[in-house]
Amino acid sequence: MIKLESISKKLTLMSMLSLLILLALTTKSVQAATQPKAVTTVTISSNVAQVSTLTVGTTHENNDANSWNNTGSVSSAKLVLGKSVVYQNQHIMGFGADDPEPSKGHYDLGSLDERVQLMRSTHAQMVITLCGAPGWMRSPGHMDDWKDIEVAPDPKHVQDFAQLSALIAARYPDVKYFQVWNELKGMWSDAPGASASALNQNRWDYERYMTLYNAVYDAVKKVRPDALIGGPYVPMDTDGDKSQMSNPGPSYSWGTIDQRGLDVITYWLKHKHGGDFVTVDGWALNNDKVMKTDAFGMVQKFADINNWIHKQTNLPVWWSEWYVDDPTVSHNTLDYYNALQSTALANMLTSGGSSALLWQPQGDKDGYSFTEGLFTDTTIANGGKATKFAASSQAFKDNFGPGTAIRKVATSNNNLTVIASSAKMMLINHLAGKQTAIVNGKSFTLDGYQVLVTAAV
Repeated sequence: MIKLESISKKLTLMSMLSLLILLALTTKSVQAATQPKAVTTVTISSNVAQVSTLTVGTTHENNDANSWNNTGSVSSAKLVLGKSVVYQNQHIMGFGADDPEPSKGHYDLGSLDERVQLMRSTHAQMVITLCGAPGWMRSPGHMDDWKDIEVAPDPKHVQDFAQLSALIAARYPDVKYFQVWNELKGMWSDAPGASASALNQNRWDYERYMTLYNAVYDAVKKVRPDALIGGPYVPMDTDGDKSQMSNPGPSYSWGTIDQRGLDVITYWLKHKHGGDFVTVDGWALNNDKVMKTDAFGMVQKFADINNWIHKQTNLPVWWSEWYVDDPTVSHNTLDYYNALQSTALANMLTSGGSSALLWQPQGDKDGYSFTEGLFTDTTIANGGKATKFAASSQAFKDNFGPGTAIRKVATSNNNLTVIASSAKMMLINHLAGKQTAIVNGKSFTLDGYQVLVTAAV
């Protein structure tokens, strides 16, 4: 027999439970209704803030649109390259090129010829980086072509390397731009062949670099007076925790620059025989992984370094390599990295940068390499497909390239990056969720991390 008292208690409990559920749903509904929506107000002025000088490009690597990969995928990748970038860069040894001079006076330039032809066939403005040195040019004990690829030419072989550089410059008269060496590889103060003045000084051996740079500059200019040559291609190392740095330089909201890299630029500017552009590289993420802002704030680093260099010289500033990263976000979150990389390019543009060379255009099956690449893996069928960042890069190339008047922009918060010309504007959503941008009174809804290119208002 069921007791009426038990039934009464059960009904009471059920009623209370229903009431609690109703109250929770009502509270959630009220919270959702009262929570501020992601809205950014944007004012784009008719006044011109600057004229763009930024050209986008890429540097080829081992994993690339190689002729022996899937034929259809390589063809697709070539179309992407032609559309999405202007500059294409290739090193003379390594990164997809064999040893160009295996022994003194004996040359093997077939692989370099093939990479130059790839750049030609995709209508690039071509760049060659004069790095690395054949094994026989290095110090004894460091002559293995590939194991010791990052060892610099021995001082007694500087002229040999300069002559090789001149031969290559003469071989490709349609290559306009040349970068001398890469990240001062093998030129720390305790490296084999270090300068006496730099030995064990815990800094870059900028004296040694200048000897190499000036020898290469003179040799190349002798055979190619029209060549445009840049250096010093120094890493812009930074940290978030200044207290742990041995040589802190200027500090910013995102971190502190290592003064030793800045010293290389200063020395190069003072002692070069000539130079047509300044080359640097670096990660937005600090070396010590300390993030003083979110990742979108970290890419302000590119603008701040551009501004520092502009105070030292009026030469164009090239980012020979540039990288973004966020340890808190998976690398397969490609929408996120597209937004982050596009924001970095916007910062380079608005700070007067002249070149941004993405390292390695080919990504994996999804398009990710060191950052988000331009196209997917060409070793597989149906590869070579454009990434979302390829579309963003193309937008910079087609709509915001050199000579484009860039209008003044003001935003009500930091959730959105906006650049605009008289014809087009780019809106970059920093948020994972939807955001409404009200631009000069007109409303646009952006999906999470969307990069929207549309007619200017």
